[in-house]
Amino acid sequence: MLLLGHRGYSEKFPENTMLAFEQAIAAGFDGIETDVHKTKDGKLILCHDEKIDRTSNGKGWIKDYTYEELLQFDFGCKSRYKGQKIPLLKELLELCQGKNVMINIEVKTNKIQYQNIEMEIYQMVKAMNMLEQTIFSSFCLESLFRLREIDDQLYLGYLFEENYEENRQICLDHHFHVHVKECFLDEDEISLFHQHHLDINTWDVKNRFRYGYFEKKGIHMVIANKNFKALKFEKIG
Repeated sequence: MLLLGHRGYSEKFPENTMLAFEQAIAAGFDGIETDVHKTKDGKLILCHDEKIDRTSNGKGWIKDYTYEELLQFDFGCKSRYKGQKIPLLKELLELCQGKNVMINIEVKTNKIQYQNIEMEIYQMVKAMNMLEQTIFSSFCLESLFRLREIDDQLYLGYLFEENYEENRQICLDHHFHVHVKECFLDEDEISLFHQHHLDINTWDVKNRFRYGYFEKKGIHMVIANKNFKALKFEKIG
């Protein structure tokens, strides 16, 4: 089972920063999950939210800033790691290129439809010969369909946490790998997806007991803030 750092090693370092990505790799995570938006001047940058208010000392929508304008803000200001800048997708790809590290790129189009973002992400990953180590996921079905039209060999995951039965059926019907919140997964659901040869890549896993359960049940990937691989070797008592 793979363990990916959710927005990097975000339990200990400012999320979606190069520091968090570098430390995730150093700590032994199998890969990194991140979120891609597009700036006013067309740069592909990494941030979870559509606005920068929560994660920086700035305010406003990413789409309303140029990349150079975003660089004035500190994305480590709410931690002891001051001075972190918003990263470009290309910077993360360069960090992972040539390493045995998976990248889960979440295309953040469920609230804002960034024009042509799917093609631009794809072209950048392909140009760096990194398609085989990249997973593309989204809450937005339209983005997944666009990516499949671009290249029907891409690894695509459908993210969902609401309307479980409806979204489960979408995965089954369209053969999207299952990126579902961990609370929905029990033995029956896991078995159903495996019968349809779909990988389960779950998220919001917060304790080592649940992590251990998923490992035993053959889950493909856990996306988490915590380094469960290190916890497994700690002695109890």
